[in-house]
Amino acid sequence: MPRPVNTENWSRADLVKEARMQTDAIQHLKVWLRLAYSLVAVGAILLIWSSSSANGVATAVGAVCLVLGIPAAIVLRVGITRATANVQGILSQAGVDIDKAPSSKKA
Repeated sequence: MPRPVNTENWSRADLVKEARMQTDAIQHLKVWLRLAYSLVAVGAILLIWSSSSANGVATAVGAVCLVLGIPAAIVLRVGITRATANVQGILSQAGVDIDKAPSSKKA
């Protein structure tokens, strides 16, 4: 298990940079999460379709999609939730209030 990084001597800019990098990584994980959700949906659709048409190949492929997609979605969801909490902790250590941060969207 990796040892925690000592961030006592990090500047505010270093903490914000680390939070930004982790936020980018979270965005990549969200893409994989959407793919896992799609795999679950395809599996469910194939299983429903195969139940009415008695198609053995669709049943097998649908079951495989569900067996792979459900655990992947769970692992990714838990990882994204914990990573988001980690970024919030980093930003609070840097003294950044997320609720009062200026929005990057233009009105």
